[in-house]
Amino acid sequence: MHDYNMIEEGDRIAVGISGGKDSLTVLNALIRIKKISGINFELFPIHIHPVEEGGKYGDIKDYCSKLGVELQVIETSIGESILTNEDLKNPCFMCARVRRGLLYKEMKKQNINKLVLGHHKDDIIETFLLNVLYQGNMGVMKPAYHSEEYGLKVIRPLAYVEEKETIRYAKKLGLPILHNDCPYETSDNSKRLKVKKMIEELAKDSPNVRSVMLNSIKDLFV
Repeated sequence: MHDYNMIEEGDRIAVGISGGKDSLTVLNALIRIKKISGINFELFPIHIHPVEEGGKYGDIKDYCSKLGVELQVIETSIGESILTNEDLKNPCFMCARVRRGLLYKEMKKQNINKLVLGHHKDDIIETFLLNVLYQGNMGVMKPAYHSEEYGLKVIRPLAYVEEKETIRYAKKLGLPILHNDCPYETSDNSKRLKVKKMIEELAKDSPNVRSVMLNSIKDLFV
């Protein structure tokens, strides 16, 4: 957070809550940081919820209340339109893009200037490898960047944290994780899953391979 000046005095910060372990972990961590940092900032957890899944976010809403924040829920029918569109080559990218657009619009309404996403170290290096291997470019998922289009800053406080740590943290705290019903996320044909397995194999011989890879692409974060 210090490396990229992620949080400043007076910030109004939205936290994108997917309901997964990573977004709930980063929300919990930021609330703890708010109590000890001496920096005055506000947190606004926002959940984009597909209407096809019904109202399954009750436990998350209750958990946010216990943390002293109110979960805002924006319902959308994006799931149906994406799953029925057979022409989409990358439904995950389109889904993320539409969800992000909904978040940006809501943030603008509420004068919120920063967006927190729960992407961790594994997400960053997997995305980089996906771009290199399948897209032929060196695009990266930056820990922090300014969106010129929407006039706000996007930050990823878990950029240095490995997924195994968020798994352990979520289990320790008993976070109310929302089950993911997306068929693309769980498919064995997912390119991201293939890359993840490749990194896991490399890590068997080189336990620090994730940190080495992240360090090798840090110059691309500027």
